[in-house]
Amino acid sequence: MKTRSITEGAMLAAITVLLSLLGEYLGLPALIIPLPLMLLVLRHGYKLGITMSVASALISALISGQVLSGVTIIIWGFLGMALGMALRENFSFFRTMVVGIAANLVSLGLQVLFYSLLFGTNLFEDIKKLYTESFDQAISFYQSIGATSEMLGQLEIMRTTATMVVEYGLPAVILISSVATTFINLAVARLVLQRMGTQIPRVKPFLYWRLPRWCGLAFFASLALLAYGRTAEGLVYRIGFNLVLLLMPALLVVGVAIAWYYFNRWRVPTILRFILLYFIAVGPLFLAVVIAALVDSIYSLREPAQAD
Repeated sequence: MKTRSITEGAMLAAITVLLSLLGEYLGLPALIIPLPLMLLVLRHGYKLGITMSVASALISALISGQVLSGVTIIIWGFLGMALGMALRENFSFFRTMVVGIAANLVSLGLQVLFYSLLFGTNLFEDIKKLYTESFDQAISFYQSIGATSEMLGQLEIMRTTATMVVEYGLPAVILISSVATTFINLAVARLVLQRMGTQIPRVKPFLYWRLPRWCGLAFFASLALLAYGRTAEGLVYRIGFNLVLLLMPALLVVGVAIAWYYFNRWRVPTILRFILLYFIAVGPLFLAVVIAALVDSIYSLREPAQAD
């Protein structure tokens, strides 16, 4: 048994190193770096997970010739081990998500701290500067090729929006990214573990995802806070802005779930489904699905016995 656990640990450590190096050289996000360590901790405990995390970091640093590569594995490994322990303790899906989100926030904090120590600057300030410079260059380029004033105006709106999100909405963006990272790792882990004969807590089928009733009240409260604090753009405005950023993606996802429920019910052809999703993404139907999700949070628009 001990030999088997060490063999699995070595294999998963090699996969961790590979994912880290691919992410570094191909510029891919480090979303699933925690996955191998999560599986290792789930099957063999946190002690072997810590050992293999350190080993992976050392190997990655030696291969890439950069300490940063090894530090990345250590930081993201914290999330993997936290999720692995939550699954090992048979936590519910909700509790596992909470553990993962908390661990992801800690990992992000460690990344910001390491970045500050390494470069002597604030990571978020550098991101804001990068966005501003990128849009300035894009606007200059389109001006040089004689772009219309309408196109330049749209670029200016995009730059203003991106700057506002980075300046005012970082708490919401960080929380959304933590939720997404945790969910993606759990979803991929579920696919892998199913093949290995291991089950993890299941989430309700996508067709029946529904927001609690307080989300509707929170959304209207956020709009009121935005309207009230618009002139001063102080703390009240920032709270409203972050609430809107948090709730809009949730409403959109639930709105799409409602649409997909009725697509199945009415047996809508696949090609037509994706055409409708395209129109939701580009804007014409965006407001409709958001309103549907708001209504659904108060009065279920799907079969009560299945939606609840």
